[in-house]
Amino acid sequence: MTGGSDAPVRGGGAGRFRASVVVVVVLVGVLFGLGASVAVVAGIARGARSVGEQLTAAKVAPVDPHTVTESMEILTSSSFGPRYTHPSWTVRRGETVTLRITSYDDGSAPLTGAQMMFDRVQGTLSGTETVDGKSVTWVPNGEVSHTFTVVGLGLNLPIPVAPTGRSVTVVARFVVRRPGTFVWQCYAPCGSGPNSMGGAMATKGWMEGTVGVLS
Repeated sequence: MTGGSDAPVRGGGAGRFRASVVVVVVLVGVLFGLGASVAVVAGIARGARSVGEQLTAAKVAPVDPHTVTESMEILTSSSFGPRYTHPSWTVRRGETVTLRITSYDDGSAPLTGAQMMFDRVQGTLSGTETVDGKSVTWVPNGEVSHTFTVVGLGLNLPIPVAPTGRSVTVVARFVVRRPGTFVWQCYAPCGSGPNSMGGAMATKGWMEGTVGVLS
């Protein structure tokens, strides 16, 4: 009888122990689940907030209602090499700039290596430029003659080869939001010397100049 009376007590203790373990496991699972849910929600919230901040910043970024037009030409009459006219000019921060580049150069200067990225239009309001009135996002590498590239402003305009005896006109619109003086350069190998990167290409007032942005 003694052995019989002891059995239920041991069984009851083990049962209560197992029940306690189950409760603890369930509570841990619930807490873990809540923690994971909170982390996921927090991550989604951070992502949404980040996107929202970017969209808001894009909407409220100051843009001067005034517009200004700058015109340049690419001439080839010199034996030193091709040359941009009006190589340095100044605008105000926030102004919408319409840049018109008319080229008379019918020679190509295909981009090579890392410079091949400069066959694409970058930094304009629409992500495009117009070539003789036609909107484009890039110029085929074999048809690139020059570029107008302002690395500091993230602006790049590929200039295509002009028809022989005629000109080609590239027009682009952009807004500069940072004050300062920024160097522009042609990144197509159109100069002399090794790799055609010398001569006019490396000379200020020819294939290099500045864009000044007043605050």
